[in-house]
Amino acid sequence: MVWGAGVVVSAVGLWGAEEPGFLYPQSDAFKNRLAHATLRGLSLSDGHIHLRGGMTLEKAVLREKQSGIRSAVLENFGREWPLSDNAKVRAFLDGEALTPPRVPHVPVGLQVNDRDWFTQLDPALRGRLDFVLADTMIMGLTNDGKPRRLWLPGVTIEDPDAWMLEYLAHNLRILGEPITILANPTYLPPCIAPLYDRLWTEARMRQVISKAVEKGIALEIQAGSDFPKPRFLKLAKSMGAKFSFGSNNFDDKAKDLSRWFEAIEFLDLRSGDLWRAGP
Repeated sequence: MVWGAGVVVSAVGLWGAEEPGFLYPQSDAFKNRLAHATLRGLSLSDGHIHLRGGMTLEKAVLREKQSGIRSAVLENFGREWPLSDNAKVRAFLDGEALTPPRVPHVPVGLQVNDRDWFTQLDPALRGRLDFVLADTMIMGLTNDGKPRRLWLPGVTIEDPDAWMLEYLAHNLRILGEPITILANPTYLPPCIAPLYDRLWTEARMRQVISKAVEKGIALEIQAGSDFPKPRFLKLAKSMGAKFSFGSNNFDDKAKDLSRWFEAIEFLDLRSGDLWRAGP
């Protein structure tokens, strides 16, 4: 998809003379990597664009038109999250899913953070979603009874091996939910991340991958994340898993997509290996 001159003028008028930070820098290396992906028959989608920190639907549309990488936007659904009930989900979908006729439909989804989300979300609202994304990064409770967010500083795990048994069950439980994408698979909290090779045995990896393949759930390759490790990705490819790409942004700045392109080469990905946002 070519970004037309009219859109360029509009973007310059809105965000100044410099290239906006929400667009991918048009370096020769970036263009060459995109061209190489196209030669492989790949149509890339970013299935993990949060509308937060200044990122908007309009910016996602312009980014897609500039790069040809499909944008798919989402918001967090769950208790203590921006979309905490059905009324807020409805308002979100009415505001974001119904894009003006002048722009193409942008796939819209939810990142679900409570494990009973599918019993709490109105089926009619779920039917309007293009995709549902989940990760495994909230498990257990803090001392004050709040859901434990594993990425936060100060998380400690006294017995990694015992914890890993619970965590594997947590992964498999989430893969049993009606989700589309498992984000950041095989994530480990920083305090035990150095134990990755010991904790994520091949047998455990196979259980996660088998469940994802059985349920038709894509495994995400996230820009800027160390997870999953190449060993998991290679095994997942050999077992017939589908992959998705994501950025998981916290603001409106375009992320470095090097990890996507490295995975494309490392795994020799083809069109049939990828989840694609929308039709």
